[in-house]
Amino acid sequence: MNHLIVLFEDAPEMSAVREQLFVDHLTYLTAQPHILVDGASLAPNGTAKPVGGLWIVNAVDRDSIVRLIEGDPLFRSGH
Repeated sequence: MNHLIVLFEDAPEMSAVREQLFVDHLTYLTAQPHILVDGASLAPNGTAKPVGGLWIVNAVDRDSIVRLIEGDPLFRSGH
């Protein structure tokens, strides 16, 4: 397995989606300890709203990362 970094850049409308689905997003990710090592929202400073995210994953291939992303409620929202 390899440790890989996955970076996400939010579209402008993502802020409202994050607020609505963030608890579901965290619940989903914490249920994935076999692949997700760590993650964080990314913001320009400590008080700004997130503009993206970063995950550190332990994956055997790209397909397993894609499946992880596609199962995330934030991704499934269509944004």
